[in-house]
Amino acid sequence: MKIIVDKKNRKYVINDEEFHTEKGVIKKEDIVNAKVGDTLQTHLGKKYTLINPNINDYIELMKRKCSILLPQDLGLIVGFTGIGNGSKIVESGTGAGSSLLFFANIVGEKGHVSSYEIREDFIEVIEENLEGTDFKNITLTNKDITEGFNEEDNSIDLVFLDLPYPQDVISDAYRILKTGGFIAVYSPYVEQFQQVHRELEKNKFKHIKIREGNVRELEIKNNKTRPSSRLAGHTGYITFARKM
Repeated sequence: MKIIVDKKNRKYVINDEEFHTEKGVIKKEDIVNAKVGDTLQTHLGKKYTLINPNINDYIELMKRKCSILLPQDLGLIVGFTGIGNGSKIVESGTGAGSSLLFFANIVGEKGHVSSYEIREDFIEVIEENLEGTDFKNITLTNKDITEGFNEEDNSIDLVFLDLPYPQDVISDAYRILKTGGFIAVYSPYVEQFQQVHRELEKNKFKHIKIREGNVRELEIKNNKTRPSSRLAGHTGYITFARKM
């Protein structure tokens, strides 16, 4: 995958073929011969820099049919659960696959991410997005997760749920988690995490915490510094708990 970026940080995916933009055309031979760091120029003089995309670039540009989890939420999950190289993760509610790809990048070749999605049209989009990556540590399953996880007992480091009714699968999540493993549940609304909290207590989860991640970017213009007017603000709540 090749990405070009303009001076305003607008990103575009390019292939080894002629690239057309509102600012002109970049020749095929220029794209084929370009290396990371090179400047590509359209016939109208618009300049772009070729970069080697990281996982956030790819997630930002990938195909989607729904909203996705943002880095501020995904970062919270990684930071408060301690997952890393070699971790085994199960998630449900794959959507467009942003959390799936983010986790797969975090756990590396020694780890694994198993993802469950009930909608076949979402599965098609996710599979198309996966074709543009080199990940070999992903298992994608088209299944109603209320029928149960496929994983063995006490085998998973983290279960992540982004579902309308996550409380329906919390009991089975407890089964597959290792002792010391975490569950993280994304909830857009207060009423949802209240139900999740009750179900976590019922199933003997410990150290239950509810957090939200708000990121405030600052902007500097002509020696005037202030919070950006494009503040992302609230996205959702994430409930954490641990099997002990």
